[in-house]
Amino acid sequence: MTHYHAIAGTHGCMPNFNTGCETYEDAVSSLAVLHELGRDRRRALRRDSYLELNPKGDGNEYCEIVVCHDDDCAE
Repeated sequence: MTHYHAIAGTHGCMPNFNTGCETYEDAVSSLAVLHELGRDRRRALRRDSYLELNPKGDGNEYCEIVVCHDDDCAE
């Protein structure tokens, strides 16, 4: 079964946010709420599965959504 990881953090460090989601839209929503993303940045995250953030305003340098298949993932 496919699931999605919503991840955010600082480049070069372990992510400080990583949560598993059942759907891609749940992962988008999780990161959008966490970083208070507006319509345009939320759309870019949904389209690209990745978004550069402003650490001063957003608290993280990036957020991304990673697709995970049960065969490949030890959640």
